[in-house]
Amino acid sequence: MSASNKLGKGMKFLSVILGALLMGFLWRARGTHGFGSFWGVAIVGSVFTLLIFAVYGNRSKMKFELMPMGALLCGITVPAWGCVISMPGSVIRSVVPFSGEAEETFSSVGGGRGTVMMLLLGFSLLCVYSVYIGTLFSRREYKFWHYAVFCAVFLAAGAIAKATFSHSLMNLLAPEVTDGFKKGLADIGFEGGARQAYLEHMGSMSWGKKVPFGRYYFECVEHISFAFSALVLILTALIAFRDKITACVALLINLVCAVSITLADYFQICNYKTGFISSLNVPSYLRITSWSLWEFTTGFLMGFGIMLIIALLPNELTAGKKYRSEPFINNKALRYVINLLLITFAYVLLPVRALCMRVFRTLEDRQILSDIDLIEIVCIAVITAAVFVVLAVKLKKNILDKNLPVPFKMKPCDFAAKALLWFSIYYIVLYFFTLEASIPTFIYRIVKSPSNVVDMTGIEYFYVYLIDALLFEIIYIPSKRRLSSRR
Repeated sequence: MSASNKLGKGMKFLSVILGALLMGFLWRARGTHGFGSFWGVAIVGSVFTLLIFAVYGNRSKMKFELMPMGALLCGITVPAWGCVISMPGSVIRSVVPFSGEAEETFSSVGGGRGTVMMLLLGFSLLCVYSVYIGTLFSRREYKFWHYAVFCAVFLAAGAIAKATFSHSLMNLLAPEVTDGFKKGLADIGFEGGARQAYLEHMGSMSWGKKVPFGRYYFECVEHISFAFSALVLILTALIAFRDKITACVALLINLVCAVSITLADYFQICNYKTGFISSLNVPSYLRITSWSLWEFTTGFLMGFGIMLIIALLPNELTAGKKYRSEPFINNKALRYVINLLLITFAYVLLPVRALCMRVFRTLEDRQILSDIDLIEIVCIAVITAAVFVVLAVKLKKNILDKNLPVPFKMKPCDFAAKALLWFSIYYIVLYFFTLEASIPTFIYRIVKSPSNVVDMTGIEYFYVYLIDALLFEIIYIPSKRRLSSRR
């Protein structure tokens, strides 16, 4: 921080670059084994929140408890997107064959409407997390019950939409998907309509995957419903809590996510013979179809956009201030329990789970171990429990015995700066030294046959993600020292 407590333009610029690099790596890792589903998105939230606190956390309202809570609020929105990504390319497929057919059926869909569906997916991708980020920079003070309200609103709005109007909107946005699903239902002997089938199996994507075009229908209904939830969350902040700043920040972040995942979808549809891209004069060497590159680009653009939004906020909302730490929760017993549970979840369970799952799967792939499911669960439970006990003793001394307002004897921003360095290195090493993206696997291929340097099967473009991760550390380490010296 400068003498005026304002973050300089240079540091704000670096924070935007760091956000892009960090989220690019995290979103690429997200979805791979150990980083999947809710757990993977929660990891993204846990580490990216550390970056926000490390740069902008020298403010009294940036309470310690809010830091690990970012992981939970980021992970709560986990939409499915395995199919909808083909829709901007004007293509949908049955996923499973119809009776009597050996292969899945392909059909066309309006590329413009498919793009709208992709935008809806992105708009809801981090909707609860976007509101959470907004609250960190608003003038209003938020308590735990406020965040509980946001979560309840998100879940309730999504459930209402799924049960009612989302199915009618499907007829406008993706009638081809609805028609295909109806044919799929008839094929399996289901006598009801598409809406009835969805409601009877609400939340069961596994059932939808068994019906031709069912996975598309279930995904699209979810995207429409979650996008509605995102709008309701913004209105809740604006109207119920009278917080224009949170509502504006959340809206902008949701728009950034919508544009990011849709633009990055180029790497999914660029080689389709349908859609507007097929008519563009794009050089063949730029027509790259890659799931991993799509994920990386999505994260890179999202991280850039989110940190840019924060950087452009008025200085009065982002400037660091000298302050005396006040507890987020006055009751020290409750403060102790909440801190212990949140810290254990974000900074113990998430990394331990990822480590055990990736290491044991690597050993299984090498045929060193078999039937690893039980071993994974036991290992995760034992390590997490052991660290939990150590944390419980440490936090007892600081919160219960000494009545400190924070679990550790440091400001949240200082904890975030240190934790970001170690957790980013931890996840980078874990990703690049286990399973399909591992550096040892790549080196083995090159030693075995130098020609394999051009064979990226299973580890495609991993060097792009490695360079990205290394650049983050190279830029962040001196930036961390600069931040710490100006508190």
